[in-house]
Amino acid sequence: MSDSQPVSEADLAQPEAPATRDPKKNPSYPVRTHTRERSQWLAVLKSCEERIANARQRLTALNNNPRRPAFERMFHQMLGARDQVADAIRRLPLETGDLYEEDRHRVDEAVAALERVLKRWETQTTQA
Repeated sequence: MSDSQPVSEADLAQPEAPATRDPKKNPSYPVRTHTRERSQWLAVLKSCEERIANARQRLTALNNNPRRPAFERMFHQMLGARDQVADAIRRLPLETGDLYEEDRHRVDEAVAALERVLKRWETQTTQA
């Protein structure tokens, strides 16, 4: 009997050449792969801000309407959702791995919250 071990195909494959590393960067720090998405996320933020600007114009048109406090509350909820979107979008292109997924989830949830408030806003303005 031979003392040699069975050879697997993985052992026969040539090892991959190590990627050239930048000596100025820490090799244990993950590479940021989402930096090119910044313009996409800024477009989402701009869309949110435009919709809120339209709501602001309609709010100012409600000068002495008795239902104005309800509209002001919804408007402030919109601003809060926009702030959540802006905060997550600011960090999103710089994150990696699970942090990226977490911030992306935060953006999706904040946009959904803004949509819900805008929908409520629309139903209230049609009734006013």
